[in-house]
Amino acid sequence: MNRAGKLWTLVGALAWLGFFAITVNLPSVQEFPDMASLLLQVAAIVIGIGLLFMVILAGESTDWPAWSRYTMFAGGVASIVLPVALADNSLPLRALSTLGLILIAVPVGYWVGDRMEKVTNLVPLAVAMAFADIYSVFQGPSKKIVEGMEEHQQKVAEAMAEAIKNAPPEEAATAAAAAAHSVKVPWVNYLFVHMPLPIHEAAPVMGVGDFVILAFLFRAAWVHGLDKRLIYGTTLVMAIVALAASQVFNLALPALVSIAFGTIFVLWFREPRMRNIDRQEVMLTFAVAALFIALMAGKWLMAVARV
Repeated sequence: MNRAGKLWTLVGALAWLGFFAITVNLPSVQEFPDMASLLLQVAAIVIGIGLLFMVILAGESTDWPAWSRYTMFAGGVASIVLPVALADNSLPLRALSTLGLILIAVPVGYWVGDRMEKVTNLVPLAVAMAFADIYSVFQGPSKKIVEGMEEHQQKVAEAMAEAIKNAPPEEAATAAAAAAHSVKVPWVNYLFVHMPLPIHEAAPVMGVGDFVILAFLFRAAWVHGLDKRLIYGTTLVMAIVALAASQVFNLALPALVSIAFGTIFVLWFREPRMRNIDRQEVMLTFAVAALFIALMAGKWLMAVARV
């Protein structure tokens, strides 16, 4: 499986680049009725997520030497630094930076997954990652990142509106595109997974943390002989559920939480070994949850006290 896993990782990465290029160059679905346009964009996101999940699954199926894992991680970091240094937010670089996030996630997931002594270690580790992400999204670094992204989108909208107002009607689209490109993109933009849309655009839908939990779960599946199809299907469904809920409720709901808890829940019923969790793991799981709940409650009380 070692050689096959590497081959499928490469094939999957090339397939992603091809899918990205084809999707963003399709005739714009904005010309379709609203419902048809929405469904086509949703289909593009679902297919894109499914393809990227397969690349991570293949990447975690093989044994990478230490030097190659360090090289992967360095390449992933470079894919973030390069577009920032060039101030280039073009679609090709967004496609490459998304692959770069996989290069970061695979060695991290490999490192964590290989240190699981038994399959039940998955429970406290997944719970810890999920609560850390909840804290980050609502009170920590991820919250500031999302706020920065929203501020950038607002600046882009204002720049485009100003360009359209001052340009002749026949040049409005070109002026708006140039104005949008002129607004400097924050570096955190490249910590997000950009999915291609058939509207000549790519949208950020997931973060690097989501890829890390996926890589960890997939590596644990290979190391401990879990059902790979089950875990792949569960993580894909839970990611889509989280994204759909974010759109419906207009909230930045973390996909990592949905993926982690959904996978544990399914494995608990489908994998008998998961129910052999020992007392120490149970206590650790509750301790981690209590720690983050206390931390979030403390920050909330401090914020209320300031008001």
